[in-house]
Formats: sequence, structure tokens, C-alpha cells
Amino acid sequence: RRRPSNDHDAQAMVIDSLRQQVQDLVSQVTALNGKLVKSYDRFSDLEDALHHLSALNTGLLVEKAQVTAELTRLMEKATDEAARRGQAESARAEIEQELDDLSAGLFDQANTMVAEARLARAMSERKAEDTERALKETEEVVGLMQKQMQALQEDKEESERRMEEMKARMGKGKWVDRTPSPAPAYSLSLLSSHQPYQEFLLFVAHLRSIRPTSPQMPAMTTLLPLPFLSRLLSEDTDPTVRLDLAPSLN
Repeated sequence: RRRPSNDHDAQAMVIDSLRQQVQDLVSQVTALNGKLVKSYDRFSDLEDALHHLSALNTGLLVEKAQVTAELTRLMEKATDEAARRGQAESARAEIEQELDDLSAGLFDQANTMVAEARLARAMSERKAEDTERALKETEEVVGLMQKQMQALQEDKEESERRMEEMKARMGKGKWVDRTPSPAPAYSLSLLSSHQPYQEFLLFVAHLRSIRPTSPQMPAMTTLLPLPFLSRLLSEDTDPTVRLDLAPSLN
């Protein structure tokens, strides 16, 4: 009976030893697995570092300092561009304002020139009308004078012809006393078709019309718009009587 007990103890010891060995093997396998995982992680880190170094060498990756410097440079460039753009917009606004002012000035100057041109044209037309009217009146006066000169010339020729006849009769001794024909009567005619004379008559008529209503002499400034006085002031190049500056008449 004692021998089976020893066998059982020996078997138990063997089993315990085997279990201990299995546990040791499991522990070793676990440790090896951990080391294997760590080696894989280390290999991955080394591979990442290798890729990083390769990227740095080839220029695919840059350092943080370089990125920061590049960002700073880009921000400064953007700031400068914004400042230049602001200056350009300010200059553009000033140029547009100057163009508006210049356009307004040119428009006012053009209006002034147009008004002056219209006034000058109106004055030229009025002066041309006055000149044409004066020329027409002068032509009429010259025509009347030519008619009078022609009549005088005819009378002179008639007188000379009669004198020749009288001399011829006296030379032949055949004087015949005849009743002399009456000499043609010449009447002195005054020309009253000249425009200034008509204006003078209107001026005198105006003075006569205001005399019964006003016992005093009217102010000269109220008479200057009349055609006769206006002609005196405008046509006399070196006036001897300045009616508009006479203090006693105004």
C-alpha cells in the first residue's frame, strides 16, 4: 500500500513540474510577444523617422520654423498689398474728384463762352442792321444829291447854250430884242429823310409833350434811353459833351 502512495506523489510532482514549466513557457512566450510588439513599434518609429528624414532631404517636408517664417512673409506681403491698394483707391478717388471739378469748370467755361458768343453775335447783327440802315439812308441822300447835281448840270448846259446863241447873234449884227425868258426858279430843298434828323424831331416832340405836365427839367438819366441821345453816346468816338456824367443835369 505504501508504494502506490509514492507513485501518486511522484506523479503529482511531475505534473506540478510540468505545470511550472508550462507557466514558464507561457511567461516566456508572453515576454517574447511583448518584445516582438515593441520591436515592431520600434521598427515603425524607425521607418517613420527614415521617411521624415528622406522627405526633409528631398524637400517634401519643411520645418516648423520655415513654415512660420513663410507665413510671416506672406502676411507682411498681404499687409503691404492692402496698404498699396488703399493708397491706389485714395489716389483714384482724388483723380475722379479732380476730373469732376475739371468737367464742371469746363462746362461753366463753355456756357460762358456760348453766352458771350451769343451776345457778340447779337451785337454784331444789331450793328450790321444799323450799318445797313445807315447805308440805305446814305444811298437815298446820295441819290437825291445826284438828281440835284444832274438838274444843275442841265441848267448850266442850257445857260451856256443860250450864251452861245446870244454871242452868235451879236457877231452877225442881227440883234433882236426879245423878252428874256424867265430864269428857272430854284428852290432850296432841305433833306429830312436822314434817320438822326428824325430821331432829333422825336426828341424835341418828347420834350414838348412832357413840358405841360412837369414844370421842372427832367433828369438826364431818364432821357438817355431815347434814340437820339443813345446815338450821340454810342457813335461819338470822342464825346465833347458827356450827358450821362453831368451832375447838374442828373
